[in-house]
Amino acid sequence: MNTTNKVIRYLVLTFLLVAGFALTIFGLTKTFISLEYKEDNSVNYNVFLKENNYFESRVLDENRTYITSIIDYIKVKYHYNLKFSENVNGEYKYYIQAVVSANKPNGDNGYYWQKKYTLVEPKTLKLNNVKDIYINEIVNINYSQYNNLLEEFKTDYSIETDGLLKVELVVESNVTGERYTDSIKLPSNLSLSVPLLQKAVEASIEKNAVSNDSTLTMVDPVAGKIKFVCLVLGLVIIFLTIALIIKIAINRNLNRKRHLYESTLQKFVDSHDSIIANVTNLPDISDLNVVEVSSFDELIDVYSEVRMPINFYENKNRTKAVFIIINDRMCWEYILDKEKLEKNNRRNK
Repeated sequence: MNTTNKVIRYLVLTFLLVAGFALTIFGLTKTFISLEYKEDNSVNYNVFLKENNYFESRVLDENRTYITSIIDYIKVKYHYNLKFSENVNGEYKYYIQAVVSANKPNGDNGYYWQKKYTLVEPKTLKLNNVKDIYINEIVNINYSQYNNLLEEFKTDYSIETDGLLKVELVVESNVTGERYTDSIKLPSNLSLSVPLLQKAVEASIEKNAVSNDSTLTMVDPVAGKIKFVCLVLGLVIIFLTIALIIKIAINRNLNRKRHLYESTLQKFVDSHDSIIANVTNLPDISDLNVVEVSSFDELIDVYSEVRMPINFYENKNRTKAVFIIINDRMCWEYILDKEKLEKNNRRNK
């Protein structure tokens, strides 16, 4: 093989290895799909009073001190908005409940008794290619009803308790996006907590309406299939290229061995063609006195003495050549063996 062909072969093998590793690395990486969402929630309330001789207005705004005995009801407004970065499909459900608790006093954990009341029945709404979920609900809380209920509980069991009324908007959504195909479950809870069993509620109505931004991620299934194909293809190219390199190296080594043997044999034959006779079968030398010489030059020295032709025979595998001189009852033999020749060549390097 000439130098140009060798260069082309090396360039092709290098290109295949680089392409194989590039495809493998590309196949091992992951492509993600992102879906952003934003919750914008709020809870607002007004306290409506019973008729009395002291307050000019029957409606009090937030963050005031309220005398429990003249509270008629509390009007609570829930605003829930969930906004996605792409269209979604699926459904969401919501309901409003009141939770009355007779808690252990003095900050102890747990409660003596608790009961839930449904104020707005569960509603399930379907979503079809929309980016927003809106909920606006207004509910009136009969504060006296729950306060009187806990007064009776406290009297019946003669225990000290801290009463609490918690009014919750509970939202449960289950949707998927156009590209983001994983199921998205985003539970939310907007609540208003009002103390019970107190003569006055002193600006202690607490609201919990968390608003936040977040991002969901998932592995892109379409890109994942493509990258899996690239990974398999890259590994196949790498393995086949390495196998080809190994085969070329083995063939090169074999060719080098064959070249050393053939070139040595050809040198012997060409330089002494006039005194070498090719034979198809080795003569029978079992009854002769055989002398094995260590080199072809020694065999030429014998020829110079006896002036008998050199018989040459090579086996079918072309791995061994035998040179013989016969004179009377004497036989001089030199064997050129390819394996021994290669070993000697390696030893001399």
